[in-house]
Amino acid sequence: MNLKYSNILGFTFLSFLIFEGLDAYSVKNIPIYWIGASLFIAIFVLLFLSGFRASAIKITSIRNWTIYAVFVTLVQSLFNDLVLPKYASTTYFQYISLRLFKILLFLIILYTLNYLLSTYSFETVLKYFLISSLIISSLSLISYFSYIFGYPDFPRTRSGSGGWTQPIARACNILRNYGTFREPSFLAIWTVPFLPYFFYIGKKNKIWYFLALIPILSVVLSRSLTGFVALIVSSVLVLLASFIIYRRIEINIALMMTIFIFLVFISNSLSYQFPPDQDLCESKINDCVCEVEDRLDELKNSQNISEATFGRFKAITSLGLDAFGNTAFLIDFIQDNGFSIFGNGFGYSNIIYSYAADEASKTSIDEKIVYRNPGQVVSFNNLYANVLLSSGLLGLLWFIYIIINYLRKLFFTTKPLQPYIFVSLISILFMYSYQAEELATHLAISITFIMNLSKNE
Repeated sequence: MNLKYSNILGFTFLSFLIFEGLDAYSVKNIPIYWIGASLFIAIFVLLFLSGFRASAIKITSIRNWTIYAVFVTLVQSLFNDLVLPKYASTTYFQYISLRLFKILLFLIILYTLNYLLSTYSFETVLKYFLISSLIISSLSLISYFSYIFGYPDFPRTRSGSGGWTQPIARACNILRNYGTFREPSFLAIWTVPFLPYFFYIGKKNKIWYFLALIPILSVVLSRSLTGFVALIVSSVLVLLASFIIYRRIEINIALMMTIFIFLVFISNSLSYQFPPDQDLCESKINDCVCEVEDRLDELKNSQNISEATFGRFKAITSLGLDAFGNTAFLIDFIQDNGFSIFGNGFGYSNIIYSYAADEASKTSIDEKIVYRNPGQVVSFNNLYANVLLSSGLLGLLWFIYIIINYLRKLFFTTKPLQPYIFVSLISILFMYSYQAEELATHLAISITFIMNLSKNE
């Protein structure tokens, strides 16, 4: 393999990961994420034109699926047209193009990592990932403590995930670590899959155990149920499976989970609650206090992090599916509208879903119709639903078959890195079920690691 290409791709991919982590920022209304992704794809294309070639033998199945997804999206978008919701920030053509762009990016990440793993060891490639994780987590903690100690946060120049602002400093709300992301859950989704690899590399260099405290604390202070549940569930599953099948306990995974839970219980002193809105308190002389709406609101704004997360999780699950409003509506939407064999195409299906969500969320207040997220493109918050509605039943069954096949390959690969990939991959697949909806970098990392594990370790 050409070492020059490997060095360029390695540095470019590291830069892209950092840009991806700067989710809360934009330059001249262009999200920094899209700038990083565009530069990454442009450099990849330039290297290809200069003679660079990457083998696709190990990733043929997922490559063919992405080609199918692109084809379906192109056909549906060319022969159909929809008006985007009123406050969408792009045109119809731009919106569909960005969905295709993300699928192309996912494919290029697969090719890039496959090439890098043919040149470098797993440890070398992992260090690229962990350096980016440390940079983003450190910036996230700087952002978090800015609200406690009163110095300026980094200017958040990108619209929030709800389409308006990034509402961090809200009266009476408990401070959550948004970090360099638009939502605390986005921080958790990006950070958690990296955590097991700190403890894998830590077996050879103990400094990584201490460095792992930075991203772990970043996730803990986010108070994200997404991150908490995904990490603990995936770790427990892998520990149990390892003990039942191999009669051994992966000490470093147990150590990771122990440190995570320990930090949850000792980080209460870092909690901070924003004071009441003084403008709304003028009529309440000497009685300006924060009032909670219900038990879930009380738990969410608890100074006790374990109560705000584990306690809230227990309270939510006791309410059943009704507590997960978005998931309940998504299930109703699929039941009412059905799905096709080939799907509506990525992006196009979101637009259809957005109008249905608008209608379902409207309420009447003072004889006026009020919408929850008026005129915005609504996310499925579920990759599997997105795949089903965008690529059809064929696309979903094909995608699930590919994932199961990779899990099977990993299961029968008895290498030291195996359980750590399992924790990372299971956490990703778990978070895909109720938060993320698009093919992400971490899934590409897990897939290429699995396909190259037997050769490089």
